[in-house]
Amino acid sequence: MFRRKKKVVSENVLQDKVAGKIAGGLILLQTKFSDRMNKLKNLKGLLIGFCVLSAGLSIYFFVDAIVSKPKARFSIDQVKVPKHFDKSGDEIMESEMPDDIYQQIQDYKNYMDSLGLPIRPGLMDSIRILEEIYLQQHKK
Repeated sequence: MFRRKKKVVSENVLQDKVAGKIAGGLILLQTKFSDRMNKLKNLKGLLIGFCVLSAGLSIYFFVDAIVSKPKARFSIDQVKVPKHFDKSGDEIMESEMPDDIYQQIQDYKNYMDSLGLPIRPGLMDSIRILEEIYLQQHKK
């Protein structure tokens, strides 16, 4: 009369499989999490080592800059400038071109023609301009 009836537990195979898979998944998740934490612990050690090394080098460079004598790291040399870089050549136009300079220009031109080598285009233009200046001066 006062006894309880025991409930009959019905075995459900499907529920057991699902519970087993969930438990296996949780254990796998815990394992991966613990492996990740172990790797982070190793990374923390590397980070601490890097910080100590960087701080040591910074202190060394700071003390070295204060204690050591200043050294010339590089030197500045004077720039070599041609003598007549600021002259345009208009000064030549004010006076007459001497006959000997004109003769030297003609000799150079004939020499280059006899060699059969071409005169640089810019140089040939300059020679032509000088010849025109000489001829204009002697027309007067």
